[in-house]
Amino acid sequence: MGYQNNILIRTSLGDEGVIGKRQFSYQSPDMIAHTQVENPDEYFKGNYDKDVNMPLDKNSGTNFVYVRGKNKAANGVATNGYVWLYCCGSSLFMEPSLWSSKKVYTADGESCAFVSSDVQNDIAVINKPFLLNALNNQYFCMVVIVTDEKRECIPENFASYDQFNYWVRTNIGVAVRNFNVVKGKTIYDFQRLDTLSNPSDKEEPAMIKVSWTGLPDGYTVGVKCDAIPDLGKSVKSSEKVRSLATAAMIPAGFDGYVETFAYNDDGKAGFPENAQIDTDFLTSVSFNQKCYQFGKTLQELGLEPAEHIGLTETSKLVLTGECSTIFV
Repeated sequence: MGYQNNILIRTSLGDEGVIGKRQFSYQSPDMIAHTQVENPDEYFKGNYDKDVNMPLDKNSGTNFVYVRGKNKAANGVATNGYVWLYCCGSSLFMEPSLWSSKKVYTADGESCAFVSSDVQNDIAVINKPFLLNALNNQYFCMVVIVTDEKRECIPENFASYDQFNYWVRTNIGVAVRNFNVVKGKTIYDFQRLDTLSNPSDKEEPAMIKVSWTGLPDGYTVGVKCDAIPDLGKSVKSSEKVRSLATAAMIPAGFDGYVETFAYNDDGKAGFPENAQIDTDFLTSVSFNQKCYQFGKTLQELGLEPAEHIGLTETSKLVLTGECSTIFV
């Protein structure tokens, strides 16, 4: 077991993975902070010749980091790898014993992501993005390591700069990046990331409804999915407004995440005790489907017709997923 040297994680756009000729920089274009995209595999393959990195938001706990690589294995040989991401300060690169404890987990809570390719020179993208909570992190230089097996492979502390430079330049499954960081205007009191998927081979109409109790007037509550912009909506909480609903067509085969959030416009983070935020995911059913008997009309749900798209006159909505957070 060791480093995966069939999958190239570039150190620069011109890096072809040739040992001794790697064009090295601390801006790996294959370690990418980016808003969520609908089809990461297609999207990050299509712009392989570009560095599409975006700044990390220091005020957000839900920064996505994608990793892509090129299959440099011999012709016709399939290759798999496990991708590990670590945060460290630029002065800590020499001491893996320190940054090895600052692992970044995937959006699904896994310790590493999986990458696979069957074709030589094919571009492969990790199966799940990493999720970086910038609120709880002070280091934004990162190391990525690809291993053969689902086990970490951490080098010993480097005794010299020469040892570190040699390690990076002779392992094409190793790269580093200094990420740009900005402070977004919004200071969130609450962010929750929930999975959102559509296993069907056709797009499906669906609705997300967020409701809450215990929030003072003036809080902004919202939901978003950058990969499906129609799902984005936010409102100000008031005596008369204690819920929101937003709908969209969920793309066929979609596998991603939706974020529910809340913040106080005074910019001071904090959340009232006993407040509760619920997020419901409702899917459309027609009269010939098995769950039609369990469905409810928009009127029964207390929603207006304009709050949904893709429904026919006989369609109903059925609860498919639910998440709740209570603050104590």
